[in-house]
Amino acid sequence: MARFNTANSWGSLARAFHWVMLGMIVIQIPLGFWMVEVYEAYTETWGDDTWVMRTSNAHHTIGFLVLGLVCLRLAWRAVNTTPDLPATLSRPQRWLARATHAFLYVLLFVYPLTGWASLSAYEGEFPIFFFGFDSMPRLVPQVAEDATFNYEFFAIIHRYCWRVGAVLLAAHAGAALWHHYVAKDGVLRRMMHGQ
Repeated sequence: MARFNTANSWGSLARAFHWVMLGMIVIQIPLGFWMVEVYEAYTETWGDDTWVMRTSNAHHTIGFLVLGLVCLRLAWRAVNTTPDLPATLSRPQRWLARATHAFLYVLLFVYPLTGWASLSAYEGEFPIFFFGFDSMPRLVPQVAEDATFNYEFFAIIHRYCWRVGAVLLAAHAGAALWHHYVAKDGVLRRMMHGQ
């Protein structure tokens, strides 16, 4: 099983990056919603914060892992051949494929960075976790609630990221299925098996 990409196939490491990233996103999105629900329930009673801390720890940790993984993935892509798109694709289809990939990469940076920034800007005391370590450095300065670049500023961008991401992911998955079942050009098979 080839580790490196070729002009016709994705190598094993590129495919691993792709599928591990997908798995993390599939976990991260519902986990984020659960974390918010747990926090909102906690603020009604201000009782035991165990689940607030557990869900936050998991969500923050996966966010940092996504950020690290996308950096590794882009570095690996920079030193590898990128397999050619099928010759049967029209110029607009090629442009759309490249644009979708570019926007997905941008989103994979913006999403975790805005989460980190919102926690950093929060004027209260709330830990920023990474595998249980609860003192991750702040990405932006801690500011008052009425400041321009406050918690809510970054949190709004963070919330919109999942909406934009859902559209992009649906488009990406839909295109992969179209390639597999309609065009039958082997694009999905390349990402699954490398051939």
